[in-house]
Amino acid sequence: MATKPRARRKASADNPASSLIAALKFIEPAQKKIGTHEQQFCMMRNHWVVAFDGVLTIATKIVEDLNACPHTLQLLDALSKCKDELTLAQVSNVCLSVKSGAFNALIQCVDELEIAGPDPQCALIDDRVKTAFDAVLVLATENAPNAVHASVLLQAGSCVATNGHALVEYWHGLDLPPNLLVPRQAATAVVKSKKPLTGFGFSQSSVTFYFDDGSFIKTQLYKANYPDYLRIMNVPTNPFPLPHGFFSAVHAIESFNENGTVYFHKGIMSAGVRQGEATTYKVEGLTEDMAFNSKYLIMLELCIKTADFRPDEKRMFFFGDNARGAIMGMDLGDAKSRIEEEKEQTEDEETTYINTLQPGERTKEVATRTPRVSAWSDLDDDIPF
Repeated sequence: MATKPRARRKASADNPASSLIAALKFIEPAQKKIGTHEQQFCMMRNHWVVAFDGVLTIATKIVEDLNACPHTLQLLDALSKCKDELTLAQVSNVCLSVKSGAFNALIQCVDELEIAGPDPQCALIDDRVKTAFDAVLVLATENAPNAVHASVLLQAGSCVATNGHALVEYWHGLDLPPNLLVPRQAATAVVKSKKPLTGFGFSQSSVTFYFDDGSFIKTQLYKANYPDYLRIMNVPTNPFPLPHGFFSAVHAIESFNENGTVYFHKGIMSAGVRQGEATTYKVEGLTEDMAFNSKYLIMLELCIKTADFRPDEKRMFFFGDNARGAIMGMDLGDAKSRIEEEKEQTEDEETTYINTLQPGERTKEVATRTPRVSAWSDLDDDIPF
């Protein structure tokens, strides 16, 4: 129904709608330009604005006393164009007016939205959770078919993430429940918020992160059991500081191999199996006869201070400030076999091979241009790598 227009005094900022814009940007991770009503429209009621996209519920307080469900991104667009005194008015239950000087925008609304509230707060937390999320998010892949690969494991003491070929664990030191698989989308929203974290709540299917101004981000949890990664990580290791110039070498040569593989030789890192025929970078102290996907090394660069390279196991364990993890190496056997086969081929022969599958048979691995990345599943069927 129509309501009396309400004018707000011009704020000290250049845009009189700056506080409302900030609130809408806070809930924006739970909104889309095109999608369901829940994904496009937010709810404004009792000095709160809240959005829900089916996974995330994000809410924060606002100054405005409105009872409407406007299209969030349309409203943000309109508010960004306001320069003079701002007037917001609900013209009807399906229309909100945004007026500033000569500018008047009509924002589409819906009648009602059903949005569940947050989990009751049960513990105190702080921005160490943000720091932990930020450190491990590089390995979580949004929309990955495997829930483990699409999430961050939040648990007492630490966060864990894996992409199937690398794993990283970061310690936050807080006492939290076990086996909370937080979607990457939610962890990213928590990290990007500039507000300090203060509280935590959870249920069997969701968790809620509270901020110092009462705002919250609630997320549904993935229903899956995280694999027993400790069986791989909790082993004796003998890490040493990385060789001087290690990451300078990785950054320098990774673009010279179309597959991003870097190879370790005696005192040399190269972009090819045969260092005499590839771009190289001098690095004294490298562990020989190993190769890694440079993308994984670069993604985890900030977490890697010391490492234990294990050529026989085709993997490395790494350690850093409050962090540890492992990266599986490339299978050099495949690469060397490919080189020998190429020597016997004529120039016009096809040099690319694919995995083939015969009816009723398992996939047969044959040589490819890219050395095969060793996977944790080669070591333990319980590990999803």
